Amino acid sequence: MLQLDREGEEFVFENEWDILIPVELCTTPESGLVVTVIPRLKKLGKRFLADFSDRPFSREALEWLRNEIGAVSADWGYPVDRHSVRHCRIFRFPARETPRAPLPGGRALRDVDEEINETTFDIAESVSDGRLCFGQEDGGRIVSVAVTHASPDEREPGGTLEIGVETIPRARRRGYAVSCLSGLTETILSNGLVPEYRCTCSNAASAKVARAAGYVQIGEACSFVLRRAGR
Repeated sequence: MLQLDREGEEFVFENEWDILIPVELCTTPESGLVVTVIPRLKKLGKRFLADFSDRPFSREALEWLRNEIGAVSADWGYPVDRHSVRHCRIFRFPARETPRAPLPGGRALRDVDEEINETTFDIAESVSDGRLCFGQEDGGRIVSVAVTHASPDEREPGGTLEIGVETIPRARRRGYAVSCLSGLTETILSNGLVPEYRCTCSNAASAKVARAAGYVQIGEACSFVLRRAGR
């Protein structure tokens, strides 16, 4: 299926935005393969579906997209040497399963916890935005967090809610990331939503965290990220 990202194209080019994502590929059980392109690449999207729908994430398919995008992007102010590709695994928590219990010290976070936060997530801002946050405290400091990418109020009942996880280097390999992911999974399920977790295909450690928390891979996604010259 082909989707056009009209709003994204208008915003980026009207505001001369630093980052442009002209093509995104995503495959999930409910939607199959979805190719999202900005309108000026509509013909490219149709050609990709015609030629690569049976192998969209193959090296050949991704290289073809990279070359086709590179042939036109410099004219938009996004040179080829500033392109990157983010290829991800998509994990979801299975229906009717029960998340594992968090470790001692794991708890839902409030805005005031930003004062003891050592991760790069801004807990106060996340809570203010309505996003769900779960953290692991160790020695009076928050050393690992799981945060949703949006507020549950922004999703329809039964919709997906993506999670991001971070553990500071000195607190890794103690099960804290799994603990935070599990704790936040429980909260998302209680809101009637489906927890989703994504990580790059090259990040084996992150995929291991997802599986340890009971998640299963259900699809893939790939985004072509372009950055403006000199910024």
